[in-house]
Amino acid sequence: MTRVRRSLYRGADRGMLRAAVNRTEPDMPPWPGPGAPQECWCSWLATVWADDDFRKAVSSASPDLEHQVEAILSRRLSKIRRVRRAALATARYAIRYARRSTPFGFFAGVALVEFGDGAEVRFGDGDQAVARPDPVALDAAISAWEADVERMADVEVCVNNLACQRGGRVYVPSEGASEFSLVLTPVVALVLDAARLPIRFSDLVDKIAAEFPDTADHHRAQTLAQLLRVRLLRSALRAPATVVNPAAPLPATLREKAAIRAAAPDLHLDATVRLPKAVMTEAETAATVLTRLATHPTGTPVWRHYAERFADRYGEGVEVPLDLVTDPKRGLGFPEGFGQVSEPPRAMTGRDRLLLELAGAAALESRRSVVLSDAMIERLEATAGKATLTPPHLELCAQVQALSTHALARGDFRLRISTVSRSAGSMTGRFWHLFPEFAVSHAGLPTTEPGAELAQLSFHAARTPADLLTRAPQVLPRLVSVGEFRHRGKGSLFPSDLAVGIRDGRLYLAEAATGTHLELLAPTAINFLWNNYTPPLARFLVEISRAGAPQVTWFDWGAAWTLPFTPSLHYRRSILACARWKLAARELPGRTATLDEWAGKLHDWRSRFGAPDLVLLAEDDQQLPLDLRQDMHLDLLRTRLSASPTGVAVLHDAPPPDSDGWISGRAHSIVVPLVVRS
Repeated sequence: MTRVRRSLYRGADRGMLRAAVNRTEPDMPPWPGPGAPQECWCSWLATVWADDDFRKAVSSASPDLEHQVEAILSRRLSKIRRVRRAALATARYAIRYARRSTPFGFFAGVALVEFGDGAEVRFGDGDQAVARPDPVALDAAISAWEADVERMADVEVCVNNLACQRGGRVYVPSEGASEFSLVLTPVVALVLDAARLPIRFSDLVDKIAAEFPDTADHHRAQTLAQLLRVRLLRSALRAPATVVNPAAPLPATLREKAAIRAAAPDLHLDATVRLPKAVMTEAETAATVLTRLATHPTGTPVWRHYAERFADRYGEGVEVPLDLVTDPKRGLGFPEGFGQVSEPPRAMTGRDRLLLELAGAAALESRRSVVLSDAMIERLEATAGKATLTPPHLELCAQVQALSTHALARGDFRLRISTVSRSAGSMTGRFWHLFPEFAVSHAGLPTTEPGAELAQLSFHAARTPADLLTRAPQVLPRLVSVGEFRHRGKGSLFPSDLAVGIRDGRLYLAEAATGTHLELLAPTAINFLWNNYTPPLARFLVEISRAGAPQVTWFDWGAAWTLPFTPSLHYRRSILACARWKLAARELPGRTATLDEWAGKLHDWRSRFGAPDLVLLAEDDQQLPLDLRQDMHLDLLRTRLSASPTGVAVLHDAPPPDSDGWISGRAHSIVVPLVVRS
């Protein structure tokens, strides 16, 4: 007989609502189509661009597109290919305008959601937009200032603690996954020693002059300017990630220059939303099932192999300095895949075979969905192995589907799971500055290891445009600062202060001076598997303490991802995974076919595979809602498929049109923080 299990997690009394600002798209005339003359495209753009609110939202989100459209409408840009490309980009924004809840500028914002008795929804007109400088424009302004040695005289600088020495060279992370290397000359060696702690730029120049008196003054200063440019030195002008507005600490002159262009603002919605406790209970249940169905219940093979290597080399009971462990020459380096953009391939497992059988049976029986039984969950859990640890905290993101608030209040709803983040604060952290009390509540999160201390990780994104995604106020008493300019002070730790050990086969992070075990919280939604957005050391520090626990995300179909179709998976009132189709370009006509011919072949494909009219087109980590009955949407799909490097478009089953009825048709999702039950 199947056992009845209690939830592994409990939720808080508050979460975060992510909702679209608008409920209707801007007025759009009929779509011109790929072969239409330029005047038709200009007419279409002029009609859509006449909507003031839509134009404001797009202009804030993409100034480049704004300039293109304005140039087209003023007849300063007349190349048909560029005009059509601008129309396609505008069309994507027009769909997003009312049909996607991911917070972004004036398109969608955030508010707190409470859980209690009954259901209540109220939206007002008092939305608050909080603007911050555009990271790319700010970086350019700061870089120009750092190149001016006279202005830099009184600015403090320090060595980037992500820099490492190997074979007579110094390596520094550069933009993305690349790195810059330079010869370890006597001058560079002096800088590495003298600027271990923050030092005034002019004082560092004087130290070089005292050690190398034969060098010219301008050469000394220009050498330091060059080291700032390649990021070996970090200046106080670059605020650490715990400073929400990176322009705030800048000199007034530079701050005024950097304020010329703002990024898309963070929008605090004027909304009051209360959901019944049954929604939280369902979220707890869904998170429990996804944890039990995790592909690697005792950690990923990469981390297990790394732990074995650490134990073989250093043994238990020894705490090794972090910089030694992660050095590829003197130590172990980073786990496999940390220097690549994708995960290494994995072998076929018993879990894969069960899921292939499940998906194959659904396809043969023309079923778009599968209801998971407790017995099937236990079979899948048994094939993957039993978890010895439970992740101490998570965030679950889901859409609440109900026809009305009355239906929601009486328990007539579904929870469509979008994803589960690696920890509480991952999806909500970048909005903590809008909700200080909600942010502070994360200070009491539990840890994987009883008695370990939770500290906050502060680091810059590896790509400048993503800088604001890693910025969150400090909410924990202590933090670890990686790759930043920061003074030493009470509660601040750096990589040189840390050590790595292993106990009972589980790796842990410790403060070298005291032996205190640490677990790090990184309040950023950046996907660490995209190593071109995250410094490998930052990923290492966040993952190491939870490396032996299940890695809980969205439901992982494993080898079944290669199938052209996988069904949706339902458990109780939750949709754990939606139905998914892989559309290959080879199934459809080429570039010379008309849109009608192409659409006809697409309709044939849909009939064979049972794909619906309403789908979500996967675009990296985002999804674009499409109605495959409309020409504009078909053209967008065709364009995306043509541009795909793999020649494949991934389509997900879209929610029913009335599923947002309880929130007046507003596209939305909720993010629920969950902690492990003691």
